[in-house]
Amino acid sequence: MKSIGLNVKKKLLIVNKMYYPDIGGVETVVKQYAEYLTHFFDVTVLVVSPKFNIKSTLENINEVKVIRCSSFGTFLSMPVSFSFLVKLFTIKKTFDYIHFHEPFPLATLFSIFPKKNKYIVTWHSDIVRQKFFKKVIGLFQHLLCTKADIILTTSPNLATNSNILSHYKDKIEILPLSIDEKNYPSTSYAPGRYLLYIGRLSYYKGLLNLIDSYELSSSEYPLYIVGNGDPSIIKDIKTRLASSSKEIVFINKYVSEEEKINYLKNCRALIFPSTHNSEAFGIIQLEAMILGKPVINTALPTGVPWVSIHEKTGLTIEPGNNQELAMAINKLNSNQLVTFLGNNAQNRVRELFSDSIILHKLLNIYKRL
Repeated sequence: MKSIGLNVKKKLLIVNKMYYPDIGGVETVVKQYAEYLTHFFDVTVLVVSPKFNIKSTLENINEVKVIRCSSFGTFLSMPVSFSFLVKLFTIKKTFDYIHFHEPFPLATLFSIFPKKNKYIVTWHSDIVRQKFFKKVIGLFQHLLCTKADIILTTSPNLATNSNILSHYKDKIEILPLSIDEKNYPSTSYAPGRYLLYIGRLSYYKGLLNLIDSYELSSSEYPLYIVGNGDPSIIKDIKTRLASSSKEIVFINKYVSEEEKINYLKNCRALIFPSTHNSEAFGIIQLEAMILGKPVINTALPTGVPWVSIHEKTGLTIEPGNNQELAMAINKLNSNQLVTFLGNNAQNRVRELFSDSIILHKLLNIYKRL
């Protein structure tokens, strides 16, 4: 293995809330970065146990050292861990680089300490729901961004519309999320037999809007909703479907990667109807697009409508507008349009969102620091 310009690998600390096998969208990205960068750096990942745990642990996962700090559980969706702050303060001086993934308020507080390393910040999204908490943590986020050597954002939309990042434009570089094409069949599939939502069931996903819109539509194809998540959202979906006369199939479970790919490759289009800015990118869009599937997404001021482009790789509608979503669903009755958008979608992923492109760009960013 090579290091960057040295015989001895430089030391990199990646800081995040959680790490594999505790997986969410950001955690998937952190794992992807860590396993790639371990070829060039001595990589350690510092995270917090997602549940109450009185012991910290050290693991080695695919050549990545993972420190999971003890935890008192979560508050406002964030882990609470004094040992995390102590550990970060204790080991920080032994690393050449520290790579923060925001938002993570516990790590953001670390910005009050003097800086003796190169700081890389990947900004996944602003804090959206907790208004007071957002103002307080925002002070520390500004301090962290001031100290950062470079700030990576996943889309130009996020860089432009973030309340925090608008003050640091000279430090920002766009580094989109990406997927490994080798994990997906290389075939472009014909228009499938159903419309699909697949993913977490949460307040910001627009699922009740999707059901209402589908009922307004004249779609010739059934709608599949696949996933698990918030119990209150699941209850609302089941209540709504109990009185629906349309063909809507609700598969309420987490699915494996293999199952997910099968659902995607056999669908007609992915519907991604998120209604809140908590949806910053939507990597599931890339997974559908690489299989030649168009996407219906929403015009959020985030990376969502930048991933799949209106009338080029899919259709984009106003968030929460049921009439617009119903009309977009109707348009996808056309095999010709579905094929046109799907082919463009596959090409867009290959050109802009492939691991081979994005991870090489990430390495070059480190080389410049």
